[in-house]
Amino acid sequence: MINRRATLMLAATVAASLAVPSYAGATTNLRFILDWAFQSQHAMFTIPAEDGTYSKLGLNVTIDRGAGSGDAVAKVASGAYDMGVADFYSMVRFNAQNPNNKLIAVMMVDDKSALAIELKASSSIKKPADLNGKTIAAPVGDASRQLFPLFAKANNIDEKSIKWVNVSPELREPLLLRGEADAITGHLTTVLINFRNINVKESDIRTMPYANYGVNLLGHALIVKPEFAEKNPEVVRNFIRGTVNGFNKMAKDPKAAAASIKKRDPLSNVDLEADRLKMSLEYRMVTENVIKNGISNVDRKRIEQSLKDVAEPFGITKIPPAAEVYTDRYLPPRSEMKFER
Repeated sequence: MINRRATLMLAATVAASLAVPSYAGATTNLRFILDWAFQSQHAMFTIPAEDGTYSKLGLNVTIDRGAGSGDAVAKVASGAYDMGVADFYSMVRFNAQNPNNKLIAVMMVDDKSALAIELKASSSIKKPADLNGKTIAAPVGDASRQLFPLFAKANNIDEKSIKWVNVSPELREPLLLRGEADAITGHLTTVLINFRNINVKESDIRTMPYANYGVNLLGHALIVKPEFAEKNPEVVRNFIRGTVNGFNKMAKDPKAAAASIKKRDPLSNVDLEADRLKMSLEYRMVTENVIKNGISNVDRKRIEQSLKDVAEPFGITKIPPAAEVYTDRYLPPRSEMKFER
């Protein structure tokens, strides 16, 4: 019995050591920018940076906070950062506006978009069309704001009638509570937790998720300049490999994920961040597709249809082929992309 137990323990140790293959070679510095401030869903990056996973894969990763998907896209495109995480369609829009400086997504982080409109439950705005002529507040780089044209088109909203108020991220929710805006835009998992953090009940807030109102979009993705990926394919592949490892560790232990984020932002609340992560996993990250087919298993037809959907609102006259905005060539083998419950 003792020998059998020892054998099983040894086998488990070997399996764990093989989960992330070692990289023999020089260490590569990689600059990575988030789409927002450090939040629990970003633990998929901070955990492998802390536990040596990235290092084991030959990467020295620097992770900085962002100020919205638009900000992250612009900074990766400028070369200030090697890679980043951003809303997929913010990147698509940037590419259309900057045809000589395009980016490409190499891994889909969210299988479903969490973009939304948020307003007070007591508001007279009951349906999307009621937003006509109203005031909406949001940070300029917020993905929900950048993709509002899609929501507007699908719900008979005259974009020109909307008065936008530019606001810093930390003032967005208080502005709504003070009545200085009729509504705000933001990721559900960000806004609802922010309200909870200032003692506002979820029942006091009404949400209009884009996905529930005719806008079937993918969510966030890892983005990179094509030239960087082509020149450093193993760097990109190993970063994805380490991130998937972090994704699974994060999903298995939300409290540990929240603790990892607190190391980056001492003011964060571990309990709230753990709740945010559970919400993120349930709503946008772990779908039936991910459970069945693994992380970043993307239906090309879905991408193609969504590109057609965003073309008119974004003023895109030439719809790009799916292969121009997303590639799976840098993904590790599908056996390494499994979601582990």
